[in-house]
Amino acid sequence: MRFEHRMRSRGYLEVHGNKGRAWYPVYFHTGLLAIVPDADARMSRSILGRRAFVVEPGIVALPSGRRRTSLPPGTPLDAPRLNESDLRTRSERFGSLRRRIMLDAPAAVAGPFIGLLWLIVDGGGFAQFVAVSLLAAVTALWWSAIGGSDPS
Repeated sequence: MRFEHRMRSRGYLEVHGNKGRAWYPVYFHTGLLAIVPDADARMSRSILGRRAFVVEPGIVALPSGRRRTSLPPGTPLDAPRLNESDLRTRSERFGSLRRRIMLDAPAAVAGPFIGLLWLIVDGGGFAQFVAVSLLAAVTALWWSAIGGSDPS
């Protein structure tokens, strides 16, 4: 399941368990496109020792944040049921690095503003402005990616 809130899109696994319904934000990968609603899942440990979900048919989903017991913010969009050729087409389209960067890049717009603020507060020259702007932009891009953004 995907939730769109403002300019952000994030994928969640909706889990029905003994304690009721819960939503886990997950890192995006193309295997998530193959998950159908009401698929069986079990909780296990990943290679790194973190919690992970193994969803039928053998897809591993790693949580990118804490469990939510209330509905995540935004508009919920349920995953469509896909046949094999549609799944392959969507995986190629949404799995590309170029698309990931294009969708996560709006957060990098703040980089030059942070660089300018750095110059005002600390001084420095053009090289320092460029370095701080680039570092802030790359950090924003990285933060969106690890936050579980969903390009689908």
